[in-house]
Amino acid sequence: MLSLKFKNIRRCYMNQNLRDILKREVEEIEDWWNSPRFKDIKRLYTAEDIAKHRGSQSLNKVKYASSIQARKLFEDLENRFEKRLPLHTLGIIDPVQMSQLAKCKNIGAAYISGWACSSTFVGSTNEVSPDFGDYPYDTVPRQVERIFKAQQLHDRKSRLAALTKGNEKFVDYLKPIIADGDMGHGGPSTVMKLAKLFAEKGAAAIHLEDQLVGGKRCGHLGGTVLVPTSTHLTRLLATRFQWDVMGTENIIIARTDSCNSKLLSSNSDPRDHKYIKGIITPDTNAWSETVIDLEMKEVPQNQISDAENEWYGTNELCTIDEAIKLQTTSGEYNKYVDLTNKVMKQKDRHYLSIRERLQLAKQCAPTKDIYFDYEAPRTKEGYFMFNGCMEAAIERSKTFAPFADMLWLETKTPDLTQAKSFANEIHKELKNSKFVYNLSPSFNWSKHGFIDETLKSFIWDLANEGFVLQLVSLAGLHIDGVSFWEVARRFETEGMKAYVELVQQKERNLNCDILTHQKWSGAEFVDSTLQIIQNGSSSQTLSMSGDNYTESQFK
Repeated sequence: MLSLKFKNIRRCYMNQNLRDILKREVEEIEDWWNSPRFKDIKRLYTAEDIAKHRGSQSLNKVKYASSIQARKLFEDLENRFEKRLPLHTLGIIDPVQMSQLAKCKNIGAAYISGWACSSTFVGSTNEVSPDFGDYPYDTVPRQVERIFKAQQLHDRKSRLAALTKGNEKFVDYLKPIIADGDMGHGGPSTVMKLAKLFAEKGAAAIHLEDQLVGGKRCGHLGGTVLVPTSTHLTRLLATRFQWDVMGTENIIIARTDSCNSKLLSSNSDPRDHKYIKGIITPDTNAWSETVIDLEMKEVPQNQISDAENEWYGTNELCTIDEAIKLQTTSGEYNKYVDLTNKVMKQKDRHYLSIRERLQLAKQCAPTKDIYFDYEAPRTKEGYFMFNGCMEAAIERSKTFAPFADMLWLETKTPDLTQAKSFANEIHKELKNSKFVYNLSPSFNWSKHGFIDETLKSFIWDLANEGFVLQLVSLAGLHIDGVSFWEVARRFETEGMKAYVELVQQKERNLNCDILTHQKWSGAEFVDSTLQIIQNGSSSQTLSMSGDNYTESQFK
């Protein structure tokens, strides 16, 4: 039995050893953070914070495949951004689409959409639904895993074929996966768990949007609710912290929906105050109080809806600056504008709270009793009215930029002029910022003034402004639907003639490897492994030989 003195000595030695290990880990982390990969990234924690939370994992130098993919994606993005060339891709919904995308040499990544997962692949629940972000938070990571494992199989298959057959070219199936992280699906700890899942399952990059958990909508639906700027910053920090603990280089894309959103969940962040809307008519009963009174009286829903439209139609909404302008003279307001700019410069920040703005307005118009009520228009759920606009999107994106690798501006139309103005304003301060653009199928592209020439050049025109990553988010869904519908519609009346003409002949003409689907699936690869394992005695049981191997008909 060890003496107490010896136990204390041993404990001190072990603790000293741990402190030495910690010191070395901190130095390694700091060197890592100083590498070109993180040259533009800001953190609000230290390398020691990371080292202390790693446990013994870092001693084993755990490597995640997603981090290797992330480095590959990062270098590709850097190269394309420098040359102002696009990395444009299509959203995929299954391993089949992944395998076909991979054969396009200049498409450098694959995209997995939360909308597509919600509508076609929902993991444990099997409850398909619109994109309200209400599916289990492991749904998209599980889809990532499905696609990534398929990539790995096809990569092994392709490499073997290239090494053993003179006429087979190696195909890089390991296109980095960019995945939809929605709004993080919860508080900071949930965001960290989600980030961990994505890194473990194979996603090289994820995007996180500044919408409210529980108020999430597809960015092209109405009713989107923003969270305060600070809340989304916490999500970005939580994600980076988790990946730093894991020692991965996965890429964070900060998306903002503030260009189009009309609601804000909380007024807690003064950076958002400039865009909160209120009313300037005193003694107005708040809408949330009005609607509760109506519900208590069991008024029919259609009357409540009419009352809501009447309330917001009668009470004109305006921002704090608009409210001050409406209640002051032009001279007083110009003085107010000059003073706010002066104060913001003195405080070295680009924002002032509503309280600060009212105080400054009082200085500029001391005889005026300026009124602004931003509580009265709040919705029944408590959301504030928000002036979604390009200025708000720019301000939020500038705030998010130091904590993310890329910035995503969600828009409601494909507008090159709008994209240019966004990029130019960001690049005035942050020249290395890289942007993401959603080439959404929600847009009716035929109705936005494009001609064939401008439609064809749109992606490259955007890339010239710094929108290096561009994606048709739901391409796989639409392509799957339209192609299957075309076959099904003709097959109904023409039978196998329709199938042969629309499928097999097209596969032949396009040299599509799905034509020989057994080979595509990796049967040849498995045969090769069985021959090795069974020491060459499996020739009679190989899947791709003998009279029963039907794909020999296509040779």
